[in-house]
Amino acid sequence: MTHFRTIVLLTAFLFSVTPILAGNDKTASTANGNNDPVTVSLTKETVKSGWSLGLLPAFAYNNDLGFLIGALGQVYDYGDGSIYPFYRHKFMSNVNIYSRGAKQIIMNYDSKYLIPGLRVTADLSFMDNPLCGFYGFNGAVSPYHADLDLKKNAEGTEGIAFYSTHQRQHKASLDLQGHIAEGLTWIGGTSYAWQRYSDVAFRVYDGTESLFHQYVESRLISDSDIHGHRVEVKGGLVYDTRDLEANPTKGLYATVTTTGGASFSSETKASLVLSADFRQYIPLWPDHITLAWQVAYKGLVAGALPFYALPAFSMRGSFGSRIAGNGVAWASVDLRVKLASFQALKQDFELGLVGFADAGAVVQPYKLAEQMALGASIYDPQIATRERLHTSAGGGFWFSMNRNFIVAAEVGRPLNPQDGTFGVYLNLGFSF
Repeated sequence: MTHFRTIVLLTAFLFSVTPILAGNDKTASTANGNNDPVTVSLTKETVKSGWSLGLLPAFAYNNDLGFLIGALGQVYDYGDGSIYPFYRHKFMSNVNIYSRGAKQIIMNYDSKYLIPGLRVTADLSFMDNPLCGFYGFNGAVSPYHADLDLKKNAEGTEGIAFYSTHQRQHKASLDLQGHIAEGLTWIGGTSYAWQRYSDVAFRVYDGTESLFHQYVESRLISDSDIHGHRVEVKGGLVYDTRDLEANPTKGLYATVTTTGGASFSSETKASLVLSADFRQYIPLWPDHITLAWQVAYKGLVAGALPFYALPAFSMRGSFGSRIAGNGVAWASVDLRVKLASFQALKQDFELGLVGFADAGAVVQPYKLAEQMALGASIYDPQIATRERLHTSAGGGFWFSMNRNFIVAAEVGRPLNPQDGTFGVYLNLGFSF
């Protein structure tokens, strides 16, 4: 639910340390994410073996969060090189510290070799964000007033963060995947999270003058929902024929999962959620231009959800939690162009451009009748009486190292000012 509108001030350097096994003009017969045979052309590319480290410092600025000093890093184990560009083990970490308070740590591990016959993916994350964006429920039904968003008086001694709340969250998850047939795997997993949401108490901002505070006061958010523990268990199927996972140029990826969850605080809430995701990667000009598209849905099937577990779609260029309800659907299209490939520091690099368009909407409302019965800051019929399609577009550039370490820098702009102005992102990997 967090989205920081940042202006990237500096792009950084990439430093890598990799034991190299020389090998040009080779073809590697290996396995994709499902351990199925895949042939990847390695012409004019050096086969990697051993361990590879990629580090990317990040520098950004936000008018209210201040400077971001971050570090993005990934470590790969390619073994003896026989499975390159696929890996035996991958470790990822992402640490972001904002000069005015927000702190975030993300760690990930992924391997198809830790347990024979199974793929293991584990995640740990921590977030403490004193200005976490909260824009209400049901998309357009919750109006956005730009003049209330992080404003200070002329002296800078008083301010209002109307669309903010203080978020604290710890989360851990473990997923397993096993082979069923060519391209098809089962997936099962579990996760645990602890979270607490409260009024903003950050510098000059008055937390009692916020949309979150009004939602709590009006009981749209119950007292039992603002903190507590949540446990989830999921199961489903994955169909994957992509040639590469980090930067696919052809193939399909589809998942269908059901997730059973329970939240524990002063009140227990149980839920069942269905998720479906379909992606296709079409080589318009093989190894140069790829058209990627996605359609997805996530929604409540049974039970009830606390507000912090609502399905949500983070549209590029808009606010991170703008589209949130009991069920959401969305679609995205990327046009990815590779401009150049070269070797430096004994590593293989690629540079390219990306253009994109996103669209999404709430398709199952959350407490809509209660929301529409309240005041203009929560529901304003002059702005919207029902949900609409949210859209955005933008572009940027990307680079990769050894086909796995992907960094994408994108700028997006929503097509309706009710969804914001613009957003700038510097991420590890593509959005899908």
